[in-house]
Amino acid sequence: MLYDLIDHELIDVIDDRPYQWQEAVKKTTQYLEDRGYVSQQYAEAIIQSTKENGPYYVLCPGLAMPHARPETGVLKTGLGIHIFPTPVDFGSDLGPANILITLAATDSDTHIEVIQALSEMFVDEENIAILARASSKEQVLEIIKAY
Repeated sequence: MLYDLIDHELIDVIDDRPYQWQEAVKKTTQYLEDRGYVSQQYAEAIIQSTKENGPYYVLCPGLAMPHARPETGVLKTGLGIHIFPTPVDFGSDLGPANILITLAATDSDTHIEVIQALSEMFVDEENIAILARASSKEQVLEIIKAY
């Protein structure tokens, strides 16, 4: 189900080098911007929100879902899944994240189906570990195909 709900062009494994959290946010939102899901200001909105509210979107060790409010540059609902071989430190008590799921939602309802599918996948911590070790886009797609 998840496999069919997401744009496969928004999935990738990022080069293995250290990224500052701001740089990682810009890197992942660039995929959404290039495909018309968000405007250029969306990355800055996430960064500003993080500075004001902290890294509220780090959901558990290894997993973060950066996002900002719809009015800050969301053009259509989309979701990017990016694997960072070197974990990104957002300054969260939950630790760094290898998996960044960058969410762009036009409202609070349209993305619920995707969030439910992600929840089913990530309820098992082993799935987070498996996905974090993926070394190619094709591997990521194979892993999510089961959900």
